[in-house]
Amino acid sequence: MSCVRPRPSLVLASCLTTLCLFTASGTATSADKARKPQTIGDLDARKIEIRPEAKVPGSAVRAMDNYKRYLELQNADPATRAEALRRLGDLNLEAGELERMESEVTAIDLAGGEAIKLYSMLLKAYPDYPRNDQVLYQLARAYETTGQPELALTTLDRIVSKYPTVGQIFEVQFRRGEILFSAKRYAESQKAYEASLRSGESGQFYEQSLYKLGWSFFKQGMNEDGLTPFNSVLDVNLLDRKTRTKLRRIDQLSRADRELVEDTLRVMAITFSYLDGAESLNAFLNTRQPTPLYAHLLYSRLGDLYVEKQRYQDAADAYRAFVARDPNNDNAPLLAMQAIEAYRKGGFDQLVLEGKRDYIERYNFASAFWQGRDRAKNPQVVAELKTNIKDVATYYHATAQTSKKIEDYQVAARWYRDYLASFPDDPDSAATNYLLGETLFESRQYADSAAEYERTAYGYPKNERSAKAGYASLVAFQKERERLTGDAQLAWHKRQIDAGIKFAESFPEHPDSGGVITRSAQDVFALGDLPRSIDVAQRVLAHQPPVDAAKQRIAWNIVGQANFDLGAFDQAEAGYARARELLPANEPLRKDLTERLAASVYKQAEAKRAAGDGVGAVDAFLRVAAVAPDSTIRATAEYDAAAQLINLKLWDRAIGVLENYRRTYPKDARQADVTRNLAVAYTEAGRAGDAAAEFERIAQSPSEEPAVQREALQSAADLYDRAGNVAKARGMLELFVQKYPQPLAPAIEARQRLADFASKAGDASGQLAWYREIVKADAGGGAQRTDRSRFLAARAQLALAAPPRDAFRAIRLVAPLKNSLQQKRKALDLAMKAYRDAVDYRVAEVTTAATYEMAELYRTLGRDLMKSERPKKLSADEREQYDLLLEEQAFPFEEQAISLHEINAARAREGIYDDAVRKSYAALAEMKPGRYGKTEQVQDVVTSLE
Repeated sequence: MSCVRPRPSLVLASCLTTLCLFTASGTATSADKARKPQTIGDLDARKIEIRPEAKVPGSAVRAMDNYKRYLELQNADPATRAEALRRLGDLNLEAGELERMESEVTAIDLAGGEAIKLYSMLLKAYPDYPRNDQVLYQLARAYETTGQPELALTTLDRIVSKYPTVGQIFEVQFRRGEILFSAKRYAESQKAYEASLRSGESGQFYEQSLYKLGWSFFKQGMNEDGLTPFNSVLDVNLLDRKTRTKLRRIDQLSRADRELVEDTLRVMAITFSYLDGAESLNAFLNTRQPTPLYAHLLYSRLGDLYVEKQRYQDAADAYRAFVARDPNNDNAPLLAMQAIEAYRKGGFDQLVLEGKRDYIERYNFASAFWQGRDRAKNPQVVAELKTNIKDVATYYHATAQTSKKIEDYQVAARWYRDYLASFPDDPDSAATNYLLGETLFESRQYADSAAEYERTAYGYPKNERSAKAGYASLVAFQKERERLTGDAQLAWHKRQIDAGIKFAESFPEHPDSGGVITRSAQDVFALGDLPRSIDVAQRVLAHQPPVDAAKQRIAWNIVGQANFDLGAFDQAEAGYARARELLPANEPLRKDLTERLAASVYKQAEAKRAAGDGVGAVDAFLRVAAVAPDSTIRATAEYDAAAQLINLKLWDRAIGVLENYRRTYPKDARQADVTRNLAVAYTEAGRAGDAAAEFERIAQSPSEEPAVQREALQSAADLYDRAGNVAKARGMLELFVQKYPQPLAPAIEARQRLADFASKAGDASGQLAWYREIVKADAGGGAQRTDRSRFLAARAQLALAAPPRDAFRAIRLVAPLKNSLQQKRKALDLAMKAYRDAVDYRVAEVTTAATYEMAELYRTLGRDLMKSERPKKLSADEREQYDLLLEEQAFPFEEQAISLHEINAARAREGIYDDAVRKSYAALAEMKPGRYGKTEQVQDVVTSLE
């Protein structure tokens, strides 16, 4: 522990200012110079100002000579003389210091002794000299320089006693402390250093005083008391002196400061080791808030000290104490590593493991430590983290392989995961990932195992473990699938399929690659993903090296069936055909493939038909027989071909296919349909007779529904009529009316046609008979009556009114008039009733016709009255009177006729202007020409109707 040298400026200043003794403090003006010239004697009357900062030329030897000459002057001013003595003493002391630096002990003693004499002379001669405090200080230095520490201490004590407030008092106290410390008077040196520290941090000896104060306590056995000054030494040297918020690196300190800091750290470590080690260090730092930035150095040095003493567990505790105190400190990971190393040196394997685990927990990349930190700038922490995770994972994996316990594998997996999460791009990550997959598989975590095996296989550059890991993932997928049920199992199965496809394509050289991709194709198809199943099957077929024939057949079968289900029937046909080619001739599966092949062709025909390609559809239907003559669908295909030909109205070709079908499949259930289709085809081909025969066959078939039979009878009647076979046509209609009186509509139409046939044949009675049937059928139709049935019945009734009308007209009025008129009135009533019955149907054209006929009946009666036979032998007057009487009788009938015709004519305003209305207008023009006789009047009515 060396003492600090005194500041040389205090000595050198005396040398540099010697000549100032001979310089006046004021500056004379020009007038003063003119009045009185300056002489040496004038110096006695002037105040001398010593300016230590002034640089004076000349050597120290010349300065001492000048001082000596000055002191020889008899008239020297006492104050100046005292100052000269002091200066001369300083120069001698400085000379001694210089010689001391050159290690010339004799010269030191001579110079120092001379300085002591001069200072002692000054103190004795000038006890009141104002600067005696400095003289005493210099005298103490001189004593110390000449090896007289006790006299130096006494002199310094005089300064403390006599001059306690001088500017150099803190340095004086420091000098006292140094002498006392060297004399092992530690309690006294403690007080001296404490006094020196009152200068504050700005004091020149503040730092050294702190350091020596700590040692003073230490030497006294007051270890804890010494910690505070030692700590302050670290504050001064290691912290930014302005803000104390920035740590200075030890290697950036000057050599002296670095040695001072290192020594301070060591003595503090020793102190804490004497106490309770890390616990005492924690307690000490708890009293200092905030915790010093260099706290890690204290823990580190304490741990290092324990390591030197082979107290490894204590060392680890010291290192770990800082980690626990400030885990996110930049230096905490380093101390954590030192703790692990201490355990290792001590042979504490379990503690090494725990230390590594603790390190990982604290400094993994997800920890708070890395918030705001760059990994690249902390390579040592990263490297240690990597090593520790791998070591821990390896340890637990080895343990699991020995114990075979699932929980041990799970622990190992956890550490492997940590490693991979932290170092995903590490060259060893692929191998580590595989080990993770193994641990998960052994711990029955099959889903996670599959994921890690896949990551090993595909997430890293291809390596020796890739294919093995890929296949292992498939095993793990299968294991997990066996544990699941329902939707979860289905979802997992899909993932398993994806994994299989990926494996087969990534590692085609693997022995089971072809089998894996084939099974994947089957699984995809079984799940109903048809497009993908085709894709995977095609991959099977494209696999290199090629798969065997059995796998190819499976793939082609999938291609065929999936395309069939998707509606791509041409592709399905090709797939089935290729699959069938790969089967031996006697293979039972050939029949199934033949049926599927026929079905794919049949579906092509259906598709063409739906797309509007009718001819193509026919060709495809008929092609079934060519590709699969033994298929069960062949008959259906030929039947559908005929039906399509009918739809296309290719009647002749359709007839040929249908006639061939009737011959080829006589017992086929579709023979009835063949008959129907032939009936249509013959009809459309213009072969009405053949068609009628087919419809008659349908009508007579007991297997047909009554409705079908009924329609067939109608069609047969129509076609026989068209073929000119009226007798057969009438026979069909009569049978129809007989067998199917209900429903009303078709039955009444048949009656109308039979009436028409009778009319054409001139069979008036037969025609009227069928009209009566029509009226009767409509009257009994109930809810089945329709506008059409009413219309036909109205027309029939109108026709049935013609005979009574004609009978009315045929009766002539002869004398005696009463008898004939009575007959005619009865006939009128019958005819009128028949027409009123027709009107009741409220069919417009029948109503207008019946109204017209009724009006004409009245008009006819009126005219017939006027034309009636007159009684014979009437005089002229009697004849006139008779005629007047007839007019009176005829007039009402004429009025009724006019009224009915006007009712008919009025229907023109309702939009009804048929032949009967026009005839009513014509009749009115004759009967009331004044009103209806003008053509334009009729035109007006017509115009108004339009």
